[in-house]
Amino acid sequence: MAQATIGALRVTLGMDSAAFQKGVKTANSKLAAFGRNVAKGMAVVGVATAAAAGAVSLAVKGVLNDADAMAKSARKIGVPVDELSRLRHAADLSGVSMGGLENGLKRLSANMYDASKGVGEGAQAFKDLGINVMNSDGSLKSSTQVMTEMAEVFKDMPDGAEKTALAMRLMGKSGADMIPMLNGGAVALQSMIDEADRMGIVITP
Repeated sequence: MAQATIGALRVTLGMDSAAFQKGVKTANSKLAAFGRNVAKGMAVVGVATAAAAGAVSLAVKGVLNDADAMAKSARKIGVPVDELSRLRHAADLSGVSMGGLENGLKRLSANMYDASKGVGEGAQAFKDLGINVMNSDGSLKSSTQVMTEMAEVFKDMPDGAEKTALAMRLMGKSGADMIPMLNGGAVALQSMIDEADRMGIVITP
């Protein structure tokens, strides 16, 4: 009886050992497959991270290039870069191109300087509009100040030859293109300028 029991136990143990070894092989196979999947996943994450880093790098480079171009334009036309970036936002909202804004400001600045000396066609044009280009302390007003005052005058003027002629006398060939930016009046122009600050898109020196 004992021998039969031992024999049965050996058979049972043999069967359990085979099942255990089979289970170990299956587990090892699944573990290896899991490892390969993890490696693939990490590779995908690595590629995605590299792509995201590249996108951020390009975005930063674009911002820096834009700031550099804006600073160069500001120096060229004699307008502070923060003032120019605010006016660019107003121009964008009004459908005025950056080139048109730059050319208009360049001519406006020159006419403002001439008017401060009482010479040039700008002096008479500002007089016709009732605009003084000088502050009470004798300093020259900023281009934004003068454009805001021009906007208030243009708001009440009917569109037509007289308004276009005045705009072009003060801002050159781009003057006509600048009229949509000024037609809303001082409050509308200042609102667009202030929005640039709220949006954090002003480029400072």
